[in-house]
Amino acid sequence: MWMKKFFVSLLIGCLFFSLPYFTIAQYKKKILIPKGMVLMPADTIEVGSENGKEDEKPVFPFAIKSFLLDVRPVSVGDFRKFVQVTRYITDAEKIGKSYYYNKDSKNWEAIKGAYWLYPQGRTQAAAQYADPVAHISWNDARAYAAWIGKRLPTEFEYEYAAKNAVKMKLKHINQTLWHWCQDWYRSYGEESYYTQRINDRKTLRGGVFGNTETPYRPTQRLAALPYYSTAQFGFRCAKDL
Repeated sequence: MWMKKFFVSLLIGCLFFSLPYFTIAQYKKKILIPKGMVLMPADTIEVGSENGKEDEKPVFPFAIKSFLLDVRPVSVGDFRKFVQVTRYITDAEKIGKSYYYNKDSKNWEAIKGAYWLYPQGRTQAAAQYADPVAHISWNDARAYAAWIGKRLPTEFEYEYAAKNAVKMKLKHINQTLWHWCQDWYRSYGEESYYTQRINDRKTLRGGVFGNTETPYRPTQRLAALPYYSTAQFGFRCAKDL
């Protein structure tokens, strides 16, 4: 009898100690990852760059929780479905213009009638449905994300993704398109970073500054008013686990 109890206890012990390994090994399989998204595992990153602009300093560690992120930016076709269902009108349409950066004059210039479907104005060619949608404000991006059951990534999540773009096979994340993030723009050097916003601008990540020859950095930041849109402003969505 004692031998039977011994082997039963041994079997239970083996199952118990093997359970953590099984759970970790099957972690990704147990998470239902929506089509077009990728799992970004939890990690601690160094935010910022000592070689960057002043708003990228100081460098500090930050723990990122696991989350899901779109593999590619929201496309014109994706946004079109949203507009067709909700009859949503973007800020650029309400205002009657959007902006683009003129490299010759080195200034932001308005394009009358420009919006997501007609990026160069209503008298010009329509955008290709497969292209990343642009001329999008933060308000527009947030509305789309809420409609589809997602959210905008935080700027630290985006920096994490930008530093792992090749590894995670993310598309158009380190290109000319600036992606809206959910955060209010703040200075890293201020103690109130996590509790108090210092202005009314939202943060964007991922683009290239049109007025300089500075190489792209995953840590670089941009900020704009929530209703502002340009030919370089688009977005991708994130989702909590």
